[in-house]
Amino acid sequence: KTLKSESDMVAALNGMYSELADGKNLGSHVLIFGELVSDNAFISKRNDGRFKTTNEMSWTPSDDNNDFGHYNKLYDVVAQANLIINTEIEETDKVKGIKAQAYAARGLAFYYLASFYAENPTSGRNQEYGIAIHTGEYNPNAYYARKTVAETYEQIISDLENGISTYNETTENKGYLTANAARIALAKTYLTRGTEGDYQKAISLADTVLANASSNLLTKEQLKSYFAGTTSAETKNQPETVFEMNMSLNANPGVNESISSYFDPEGSKNYLMFRQDFVQTLAATDVRKELFTQENASSNDEPMGHFLLKFRQKIDGNNFTGNVRIIRLTEVKFIKWEAMAKSGQGAAALAELNAFSAERGGKSYTGDALTAILAEKRIEFIGEGLRFFDLKRNNLPIVKTTNVRGGVYNVPTDSKLFVFPIPSSSLNLNKLITQYPGWGN
Repeated sequence: KTLKSESDMVAALNGMYSELADGKNLGSHVLIFGELVSDNAFISKRNDGRFKTTNEMSWTPSDDNNDFGHYNKLYDVVAQANLIINTEIEETDKVKGIKAQAYAARGLAFYYLASFYAENPTSGRNQEYGIAIHTGEYNPNAYYARKTVAETYEQIISDLENGISTYNETTENKGYLTANAARIALAKTYLTRGTEGDYQKAISLADTVLANASSNLLTKEQLKSYFAGTTSAETKNQPETVFEMNMSLNANPGVNESISSYFDPEGSKNYLMFRQDFVQTLAATDVRKELFTQENASSNDEPMGHFLLKFRQKIDGNNFTGNVRIIRLTEVKFIKWEAMAKSGQGAAALAELNAFSAERGGKSYTGDALTAILAEKRIEFIGEGLRFFDLKRNNLPIVKTTNVRGGVYNVPTDSKLFVFPIPSSSLNLNKLITQYPGWGN
């Protein structure tokens, strides 16, 4: 389809955000994967089979044996963004703002695809395995091979830079990608790529965001309402939120896909749990400990897991209408501290981290700054889908301590499990794509 007017572009933009908010995409599954494929979460024995292979990390490329719907959904976002970016009409301020959002969305989609399906840039292994990239007009008969990891990240950076524009500094609400959302995603991309100068670029972008928004950072007094509130006034379009997936009565993933149905103790699929031994490490004074509960937890799990009150099923009395937060302002501080730790500023980063932890009522850290930063980030962002990416980016193993079928599961850093297999259906359609080593088809 060719877009011929601003109204056509607005319709395509809304379609792009609908694809992003899909239950198999950022509306649910991407975040759940970030928790289950890490040391954070597990599926209770009380379950209906969903995410079973993800929980056990026993997936294969076969479509019948994995939950990888986000692979095609993220590329659907790319296709919608390409449609907008390649439109040739008069570039009014509105059109420029729409195109900036499309660039940001495409960069974000490529970033998630690379994080799941490409090799880590700093691993030193298999750097020819980036992702397939197409930025031109849609052609159903064209096929694309993988780019290298370096080429993949060059494209992500280019798109996110184009997503930073004076024409999207402000948007209708937090469900649209602003220039600040693109800045934060770009800072995270530099943090992930980790080539010379990248950490300083991440710090600079973080400083730019924080200079204009530090008063919006979530405080410990606001934290419980922000996460565990049950009204729109408490939870939606908040200053701390930079980007979220808009949900409503008419547009939401419903009972089988909504992230809230898995997280909420009263949820219709309430079997996504968090490990007891982690919760027990939190300081008694840590305000974030109040977000965990064993209400309605299954006694068949040994030890019993905890629910996390970050995605409530009912908002304003309606099921599945809570927005899904993707980028929070507080994450910018952690991006900056990690970049500082990796560029010889560990002592300064540790001092700032301890001030943050103290404000939350948490523990004080000593020793290696990066280890401390990742430990505190795990506490602050548990349940929000970041943990898998944090471990992979830093070439750290996944160590599941309890509640694993068949015993403790330790995934070494060189495991193929860190690079997901491309679904067989996609490989069969695109003969130019090669599967990551070890997966077959």
